[in-house]
Amino acid sequence: MARFLHTADWQLGLKLNYLPGEAGARARAQRFETVRRIAAVAREQGVECVVVAGDVFDDNAVGEETLQQARDALERFRPLPVLLLPGNHDAATPDSALARLQAGDHVRVLLDDAPVRIGGTVFHPCPLRRRHEYEDPTLGLPPRSDEGTVRVAVAHGGVLDFAEETETPNLIDGRRVLERGFDYLALGDWHGTLRFGPRIWYPGTPEATRFKERDPGNVLVVEIPAPGAEPLVTPVAVARTRWLRQHWAFHESADLDRLAAWFEGLDERSWTLVELTLEGELSLADRSRLDGLLEAQSGRLLHLRPELAGITESPSEADLAALAAEGFLGAAAAALRGRETPAARDALRLLYRFLVEEGNGASARG
Repeated sequence: MARFLHTADWQLGLKLNYLPGEAGARARAQRFETVRRIAAVAREQGVECVVVAGDVFDDNAVGEETLQQARDALERFRPLPVLLLPGNHDAATPDSALARLQAGDHVRVLLDDAPVRIGGTVFHPCPLRRRHEYEDPTLGLPPRSDEGTVRVAVAHGGVLDFAEETETPNLIDGRRVLERGFDYLALGDWHGTLRFGPRIWYPGTPEATRFKERDPGNVLVVEIPAPGAEPLVTPVAVARTRWLRQHWAFHESADLDRLAAWFEGLDERSWTLVELTLEGELSLADRSRLDGLLEAQSGRLLHLRPELAGITESPSEADLAALAAEGFLGAAAAALRGRETPAARDALRLLYRFLVEEGNGASARG
């Protein structure tokens, strides 16, 4: 029987440039902590080994600090064997980060296609020797010759043509792999957990890298009772960060209250990233409330990416009354109300905030 943990796409050293300052530093550091979590899951699940199907590192140019953090995290797996396959981000090129890793003796970097036997299971690696291979990296896999051994192929690439180009790099014929007598094809590259039949799986990245990834944050515990038997594959969640995409339409003022309540209902906001697409019509007062809400939540979430292009402002009677100031400010408000340009709407909103909110603040201070 074979029992192993299948993971991939750790992307250690990922820059996350769209997360500035402390948020980016925390998210980058968390990827190493999640590797430690994977080690804990491996022990809890009683697996024989851990297979990382490519992209351990985000780039072959990672520095010594990233390599050392990886070594420290990989120590948590000892004495479990850990197999690291080069992917497209950390291909087995002369500058290979995996070749420079030199982690403990329980860690084996699969720089060539030499089979690795662990217990009654033989793992056949298909490393990428260049970032983009236009020949199927699994072509060299041998047909079955030993009926008493569980055989696992490990590769990094796409089993479907995800791109629109006529040629897609690192494209894998999964059916041909199975026809050669392999019990399981352990894949990396796709960042969400994905099943192509009972014997072909992507675990996905254990920590998401973008909002559009579907079902990231897992590893797979794979059990194969005997050669030829159908694998039992169990996803296990390991991610600390949560990446949420939310669409919100405003039809009435109460919708803004409901959005505020949605934010308040989020668990662990300091580890949550939100891509928020907003649309609808708001009064100037409600738009001012929305701006304040987003500003407050931006400080509480790990990251907030609001899309406000779908929001329009329509001054209510109360808004117009609040803008009926005397002198220069009143004249400016009256002039802006007659213009239907984005710049005029932005200026009117800012003027409203100055007249109303600053006015309220002055009254409170008085």
